Amino acid sequence: MKLKRLAITACLAGALAVPAWGAEPVKVGGLFDLTGVTAEIGKPFLEGVKDGVAWFNQNGGVDGKGKQIELIAVDYGYKIPQAQAAYKKFVEQDKVIMVEGWGSGDTEALKEQVTKDKVPYFSAGFTAHMNDPAKAPYNFFLGASYSDQVRAFLTFVKKDWKDKSRKPKIAFVYPNHGFGKSPIEAGKAFCKEMGFDVVEDEIIPASFQDVTSQMLNLQKKAPDYAFIQTTVQWAAGVLKDAKKLGLKTKFCVNNYGMNEQLPELAKDAAEGVYGIVTNPPFGTDVKGMKKLVDWHKKNHPGDTHNVTYVRGWSYALTWAEAIKIADKNKELTGEGVKKALESMKNFDLAGLVQPTTYAADDHRSSTKSVLYVIKGGKLTKVEEIEVPRKKEYLGL
Repeated sequence: MKLKRLAITACLAGALAVPAWGAEPVKVGGLFDLTGVTAEIGKPFLEGVKDGVAWFNQNGGVDGKGKQIELIAVDYGYKIPQAQAAYKKFVEQDKVIMVEGWGSGDTEALKEQVTKDKVPYFSAGFTAHMNDPAKAPYNFFLGASYSDQVRAFLTFVKKDWKDKSRKPKIAFVYPNHGFGKSPIEAGKAFCKEMGFDVVEDEIIPASFQDVTSQMLNLQKKAPDYAFIQTTVQWAAGVLKDAKKLGLKTKFCVNNYGMNEQLPELAKDAAEGVYGIVTNPPFGTDVKGMKKLVDWHKKNHPGDTHNVTYVRGWSYALTWAEAIKIADKNKELTGEGVKKALESMKNFDLAGLVQPTTYAADDHRSSTKSVLYVIKGGKLTKVEEIEVPRKKEYLGL
């Protein structure tokens, strides 16, 4: 019942924006986590998507004349059965043209079905094998994959490591689920390629009160660098317990662990921690941020926003552009939207995300990551790192 109520609320909210001149709205399904283990990032992502869609609708919409996109949003609580049930309703009853998905688990579970139904599925999970059209022809996401994020950090390690007497020791810290494990194989392979020693896989729970025992294990291995693959709340817990034990390891977190919340949650344990971002922090001085800031001031000035909100906005404007292209081509179908996405070359949101290029044989939108470090409690840009677009990296 809870799932149903949320879906109806979202539909009513979308219906307030009445399509101009009686045109039928273009329906897009949306799976979001507002109550599950990733809710702390799921909520700002949904807010960004909703605001991005609203901005798009108010600025000409699909056809430049006011044809609207209607977002039908469902909270699936990060539970795969609920995601499957919601998807079935999206396709069979709502007749959506595409779906904005969320986690790695639901994306993986629905991969075969979206291919069969020819429904483009834009995941907010960055699992690399969803970039391979040979295996997932209707799956897309926006930004460097989790695997390329690890490769980017390890590229930084090669530059950062100064001790020529030995190889740097690398550890991976992650929960034992699809999102957590997603980049580990690629990270280890890249360590081998770079000549680094992998000394530890530290498995942490998906949610927890304390990971002191895991950090004690890590301490024994004394890694020089460790990559944390989890979301911000749990990354903060890892960092706090590591600091209590006095670990000297340099930590880096993935793009769902690095946002403005991390220094708020981890306090001084976040200082000096690196992180990959695929979107800049809210308010960053990039040209494309003005739309977001202006919208914020006009529509909800009392709210605060972060990196994940920017990500949601960027997602909405990217797939909305594909819908616009498909409409212009008179191919407003799932197949038409897929074709439109694969025609996009260097689609530029002016700094909100790396320019986007998809191809029929390669759904990597970008292989460039931006490395940040926390200094004085603030996210500070270090450098942009582009991983080579190697054929052997596609899907891994």
